[in-house]
Amino acid sequence: MNKNYIVIILVLCAIGLIACSPQVETSISQTEETYTAKVNGFSGDVEVSLTIKDGKLTSVNAIGEKETPDLGGKALEILPANMLAENSIDVDVMSGATITSNAVLEAARLALSEANITLKKVESVKEVFDFTPGTYTGEAYGKWDKDSKEGFRFGSPNPITPMLATVTVEKDKIVSIDIANISETPGFYEPVLEVMVPDIIKYQTLGVDTVSGCTMTSKGVIQAVEQALVKAGADPYKLYAKAEVSNETEEYKTDVVVIGGGGSGSVAALAAYEAGAEVIVLEKTGKAGGMSVLTTGFIAPESKALKDNGSTVTSKELFDEYTNYNYGTANNLLVKTILDKAGSTADWLIEHGYKVKHSSNGVTLDTGKGQEKIDNLYKNYITKTDSNKLLLQTRADKLIFDENNKIIGVHAIKKDGTEVNVYADAVIIATGGFGGSKEMLKKYTGSDRYWLSGLEASSGDGINLALSAGADLSSELFPHITEFAANADVDFNDYYFKYLNYAGLLQLDSSGHRFMNEEWCITQPLAKGASSIRTVGSFWVVFDQNTYDIIKEQGLSGLFTTEETEFLKTEHNWRSRALDPFGDLMEIEMNRAKEAGAAYSADTLEDLGKKAGFTIDEYLEEMKRYQEFIEKGIDEDFNKNPMFLIPIYKGPFYAVRMEPAIFGTLGGIRVDEKMRVLNEDLKPIEGLYAAGQDAGGMYGYPYYETPGTTQGYAYNSGRIAGEHAAEFIK
Repeated sequence: MNKNYIVIILVLCAIGLIACSPQVETSISQTEETYTAKVNGFSGDVEVSLTIKDGKLTSVNAIGEKETPDLGGKALEILPANMLAENSIDVDVMSGATITSNAVLEAARLALSEANITLKKVESVKEVFDFTPGTYTGEAYGKWDKDSKEGFRFGSPNPITPMLATVTVEKDKIVSIDIANISETPGFYEPVLEVMVPDIIKYQTLGVDTVSGCTMTSKGVIQAVEQALVKAGADPYKLYAKAEVSNETEEYKTDVVVIGGGGSGSVAALAAYEAGAEVIVLEKTGKAGGMSVLTTGFIAPESKALKDNGSTVTSKELFDEYTNYNYGTANNLLVKTILDKAGSTADWLIEHGYKVKHSSNGVTLDTGKGQEKIDNLYKNYITKTDSNKLLLQTRADKLIFDENNKIIGVHAIKKDGTEVNVYADAVIIATGGFGGSKEMLKKYTGSDRYWLSGLEASSGDGINLALSAGADLSSELFPHITEFAANADVDFNDYYFKYLNYAGLLQLDSSGHRFMNEEWCITQPLAKGASSIRTVGSFWVVFDQNTYDIIKEQGLSGLFTTEETEFLKTEHNWRSRALDPFGDLMEIEMNRAKEAGAAYSADTLEDLGKKAGFTIDEYLEEMKRYQEFIEKGIDEDFNKNPMFLIPIYKGPFYAVRMEPAIFGTLGGIRVDEKMRVLNEDLKPIEGLYAAGQDAGGMYGYPYYETPGTTQGYAYNSGRIAGEHAAEFIK
C-alpha cells in the first residue's frame, strides 16, 4: 500500500479517536476525593486532609495533637476555615503561631500536589460583624497559668489570675477593649496593651500581629477578647480576618545602625552615641531589653562598686580562671579584652542609672530582673536626642550593599508591612543568637530537642545577615543549657517537674543505660551536668512510689537529712525554690506528661522499661546493678556520693523523659577583640560589628561556672562594638 495512504488513514483514525473521546480537564476532579499529608510542626506531626470535588474544597481538616492548644491549636482551626472560605491553600499564617501555621500550609501543599488539581481562589470578603450591642467580658491566662510556679520570679503576682477583657461593641463594630487583672511579667504586657489592643480596634479583627517577644501575653489577650466577642454573638472563625498590610517605605540616614535592642545592642547604641555618632536601633520585638531584662548579675572585676565593698579579685585572676576552665579553646585575646573592660563598664552603667547589689563572690554585681534599667538608657540618654531612634517591631532582613559590595545600611520590615531602609556607615549586629530557630539548632548543635526558656525572637537573624556578607563563624556554636532540665514537648519549665533532675535521682539514656554521675546536676549543673545531659539528648529520670510520695509531700529536700540539705544549700547553692513540696502539681504534671508520652508508670520495673522503650535485657541488668550499689552504699560506676543513692524498691515505678532546657545559644559570628566581624580569611569586614550572643569567641565548652558571664559579655562586647563603630566612621 502506498505510504501516503497509510499516513492519511492513521491521521483519520487519530481524528476519530479524539472526536469520540470524552474531553477531561486534568485539573478538575469529577468525584469527591480526600488527600492527606503530614509534616513536622512545633511539637510533633501536623496532618492536613483536603477533600475536593469539582475543583472546590469541600472540607479541610488539620490535626496536630502535640501542638500548643492555645497557640498552634488555634492555627489548626483558623487556617483550614480560611482555606475553605477562599478555596485555596494560599492563606496567611496566624500571628503568634508561625511554626504551626507553616506546617499546616506545607502539609496542605503536599496534599494538593498529590491530588494534581488546580484550585481557583475565591477572594475573601471582609466579614461584617453582627453583634448584639453591649459590654461583654472574657478571661484567659497568658504567659503564666494558675498552676505556674515561675511568674513570681519575674515580678508577677502570686497567685496568678486570668486576664479580664471587657469589650464594648455596637452592632457592626468593636468600640473599646479594656484589659484588667493582669498577672503577666512587667515589661512584657505593656507593649501588648499599647500596640496590639489598639490594632484590634483599628483594624476590627483579631487577626492582627501579636507583639513579638510578648507572644504568650498577646495570645492570652486575644483569647479573652474572643471569648467576650463570642458572647456578643460573633462566629469565632470570622474574627480573624487578616489586618491590612502597609505598602509604604521609610528611609533613614544615620552613622551607626544597631540590629537588635537587647542588652548588648542597647549598650552598643549608648556607647556609639556618647562617642559622637548618631544611632538608629532596629528591634524586631515590641520592647527593648531582650533577655537582659530577665537576667540579673554581670561580671565586674576591679569595678569601683566591688572594690568599695572589699573585693580584691582582679581581671587577671579571672582570666586565668577562665582559660584554665576552657583550656584555651576560646579566643583568649577577646576573653582578656572583655575582662579588662568589665570593671569600667560596670561603673559606667552605674553612672547611667543601674542600681546594683554586691555578690559574695567578689566578681558579680546584681541588677535584679526588670525592664527599667534598659528603658532608662533610651529615655534619658539614647533617644533623648531626636536624631537617634528606636524602631520597635522592625525586623532587619538583609544588609544593603553598594556596587563595590560595601555594606551601606540595613533593610528591614515593620510588623505592618512597611519597608524600612536605614543607610549607615557602620552596622552592629546584636540579635541574641539562634535559640528560637529549630532549623539552626539542628544544623549547628546537632539537635532541636530542647525546651527554650529564652526568647523565640532570637532566631538567628543576625548570624544569617553576617553570613550574607561573607562572615566566618566561630568554632564554638552550642546550646546555652540551663541548670534545670525540661521536656521538649510538655511545659515542665514553668512548674515543678523541671526540678526532677535536681536531686541526684537515677537517670537513664534512651536505651536504659546510666550515662553520668547524677549528682553533677546539683553540684555542677551548668558545667558537668549540662554537658552530660547534652551527650544523650533525651533521658529518663527513674524513681519509685516512695520517692514520688516524699517529693509530693516534702519536696526534694525530704529525700535527704537536715545536715545533707544544709550542705547542698551552702556548698552548692541548692536553689530554695526547687525544694518546695510539689503537692497537687505532682499528680497534675505526671498525668500531663503521660498524656504526651513523656512519662510512664508500671507496677514492675520490667513493665516500666517496656513502656519507655528501653533495650529490656540491658536495662534490667542496669537496674539490678544500680540496686546493688544502693545496698552497698557505693556507686562503682560513676562514684556518686552515697547520699544520692536513693532506693528504688516500692512500686509502682515511674520514668519521666527530660531534655535540656536552654536560655539560647553561645558562639556565632567570628569577631576580633574590637568586635569587628571577620571573613573566612580572618580579615575584618569593613563597617560590620557584632556583639552579645551573636558574637563568638568568648566561650569554650562547657559554660563557665562564674555567675554573670553571659550578661557581662553582652554589656562589654556591646560597649566595645559601639565605641569602635563610632571610631570607624570618623
